[in-house]
Amino acid sequence: MSKTDASCLAADLHCDAPMKIVKGKTLTDRTSHVTISKLKKGRVALQVFACWVPPTYRRQKAIDYTLAMIAKTKSEIAKFPNDLMIVTDKASWQECLKEKKTGVLLGIEGGHALGEKAENLKMFHALGVRILTLTWNNSNKFAASGMSAGKTKKDLGLTAEGLKLVKLADSLGVMIDLSHSSEKTFWDVLKAAKRPPLASHSCARALNKKFQFRNLSDDQIKALARAGGLIGVNFYPGFLGEKRKPADINSVADQFEHMRKLAGVECLALGSDFDGIDQVPKGLEGPDRIPDLLGILEERGFAKDEIKQIALGNFIRYMGW
Repeated sequence: MSKTDASCLAADLHCDAPMKIVKGKTLTDRTSHVTISKLKKGRVALQVFACWVPPTYRRQKAIDYTLAMIAKTKSEIAKFPNDLMIVTDKASWQECLKEKKTGVLLGIEGGHALGEKAENLKMFHALGVRILTLTWNNSNKFAASGMSAGKTKKDLGLTAEGLKLVKLADSLGVMIDLSHSSEKTFWDVLKAAKRPPLASHSCARALNKKFQFRNLSDDQIKALARAGGLIGVNFYPGFLGEKRKPADINSVADQFEHMRKLAGVECLALGSDFDGIDQVPKGLEGPDRIPDLLGILEERGFAKDEIKQIALGNFIRYMGW
């Protein structure tokens, strides 16, 4: 790997560290995928912390749990002022970059976390949330999920309340994330959203026949790219390609190659799903190994400027920072 890539700053569009923090784990706990030392070693300049709420939590209970998770996550980040800071906009990102800290951008995974009213997004936006994954594996008041649609063979897509939520997100500057969404939800949002949506932690369906509901079709990948959206490639071995067994760091590189051929590099980013996955690909066990992945992309013929775009540049451009 060249020195250029070893020094390349990175952004990761999805990890589930808050799920562990809310249960008392710290960002120095070596049993977690995401720790401060691993983020530093991997030169991760921006990490999205997704707040995931169990789907059994509904209405006020879901809202309260999300609020508690955000509060505990902020409290944990505040313990490391020399290493971490919350990032919400261009000014805070530029300050973060100048001070050479890792920026943490807050997201919510699963619209059920909002209770059942779109306007609750305003409260979470005020607390710093800038990405909303519309569904998790469960469908909710706003939209159908890929898993639910796959199981029931019914895909209702975006609901009337979901349309309100997308419009509100557009006006607030909250990015709609379509990972986990059903096919109809995907196309409904793409049609309705003024701001291009993203798929923060998804893989290519063409490389994996087993998880059709969770991965993006070639048409979806091309449509997201055309719209100016973004795809964070997920590291979960089960979603990666089936030709390498067991899945390893090269399986992740295969995803980038496939998507680049389809849609170019401008739509590509990293979306690890660390701390939300129970298995990791060999050679990519934590954020500290991200430079190794970038090195493999260089070996496969990705230009240095393409690697910089994938690592960080595309996400910063997408956010308007």
